Parts: sequence; structure tokens; C-alpha cells
Amino acid sequence: MMTGPGTNTYLIGEHNVAVIDPGPYINDHLEAIEKAAPGEIRWILVTHTHPDHSPGAMPLAELTGAQLMGVGAPEGKIQDHTFVPHRVLNDGDLL
Repeated sequence: MMTGPGTNTYLIGEHNVAVIDPGPYINDHLEAIEKAAPGEIRWILVTHTHPDHSPGAMPLAELTGAQLMGVGAPEGKIQDHTFVPHRVLNDGDLL
């Protein structure tokens, strides 16, 4: 699903849905994700904490009750330092 330049969000699953990189915290974008999901959003995965990938993750998790997974933001200016996953993912983890 692409709702704007530079924002690619993936929905995986039918009844139990995983959202990958929910994108920026823009209400219209988050509503579009909820509407496009064919089932219950259970998991939200963030691949990295750039502003076009992770700021919508925590608000979407609050709306849906989904488990939020990823890694925290590394040091740097172009990072979403507000992102805090419920589950920290490590190399080799199976989901």
C-alpha cells in the first residue's frame, strides 16, 4: 500500500494481519491502513526508525492493540527517537 511519496506500508495476512512499516503519524494514513487490513491487525513490525517508516507505529498499536516489534532508534538526527517496541527483535529471530 502506498499512500504518498516515500511511504510504503505492507499488510501481510488475511484474518490475523501484520503491518510492516506503518509510516508517518498522519491520521489519514493510519485510517487507510486500518481500512485496507482484511482482518485484525495483530502485529506491527518496523524495519528501521526513519521518519517515513516508524512514527505511525505507536499510534497504530494504541488504536488496534497490536504488538509492536522492531529495534530502537540508533543515535542520529534523522531517526524517530520516540519509537519504543513492545518486543525488541534481533538478527535471526523467527516470527
